Amino acid sequence: MSATERALAAAAVCAAALGCSSGQRAAPGRTTSASTATAKPTATSNTTSTSNTTSNTTSNTTSNTTSTAAQLSAAETAWGHREDPSALDESIRLWEQAALRLPAPAEALVAAARARRFRFERATGSAQDVLEAVSRDATGCADDARRAWTALFPDAAAAASAGSLAEALARIGSQGAEPIYLEAVCAGAWARAQGFTPLVERREELREMFARVSQLAPQLDEAGAERELGKLFAALPAYAGGDLREARNHLDVAVSRAPRAARNHLVYARTVAVKAQDRALFRSQLQAALDAGDPSAAAEARELLSREDELFGPAEAAQPIPGGPSR
Repeated sequence: MSATERALAAAAVCAAALGCSSGQRAAPGRTTSASTATAKPTATSNTTSTSNTTSNTTSNTTSNTTSTAAQLSAAETAWGHREDPSALDESIRLWEQAALRLPAPAEALVAAARARRFRFERATGSAQDVLEAVSRDATGCADDARRAWTALFPDAAAAASAGSLAEALARIGSQGAEPIYLEAVCAGAWARAQGFTPLVERREELREMFARVSQLAPQLDEAGAERELGKLFAALPAYAGGDLREARNHLDVAVSRAPRAARNHLVYARTVAVKAQDRALFRSQLQAALDAGDPSAAAEARELLSREDELFGPAEAAQPIPGGPSR
């Protein structure tokens, strides 16, 4: 987004705020003036006051609507240049500000959550800087996403507030699939950034949310719900529900639903193949990622292949994957 566009959006926000303040201050003054007048002037003054108040209210509403529309337009423009960190930051700021004004904020909140996820997944710097960036944006992403689905489904929000996540999820329709998905993805990222224990503590909540998304929108984010379930079951220890067979089952579903999605193959290689110490599976999944035609994914696949000896122990230590091909 250009500097001019940012200036226009900021000016529109400022104008809306000043207009609202002026309208709120003007009404009491006119009421006081009317109450001290004689009978006939009072009627005239009240009529004029009502007319002015209505005019100011309409003007303020129009100004606020114009301001919000300008923010949304500017956010979309900035998102179009999201590879530029400053443009990405601006898109998030504008979407979250616009959501505060909108009577139906879900769409803006989902857009902000997507952008926050995009930002933390590309965080760079020292290990500590990355952890802090992930923690901050994952929290913001999960909060925005939750606000989105609670705005869309108030009954589900009430059930969640009462402590029944299962009932809340059952009341959410397909329109809520992406907000639920983003909340779960970002909550999971936050938990991993805090350490192993938070992920274990939140495992059932994440599992339920991803399972519901898989029902509502199986193709969302290239079968993302099944991919995330596979990651979860592979990451957890056995005592907390970890299960390589389950992980493999979910990743098989993800691959079958989106066979050209390099992410599904990369996750399969990094999680199930490495944990099971199955070199053949590792190589086959990374080859599929290389063949997908995604330059970024291909670079990651090559980097993983270069670390094969580091990731795998001696051949005799490798164990077959439960449910996988026998050696």
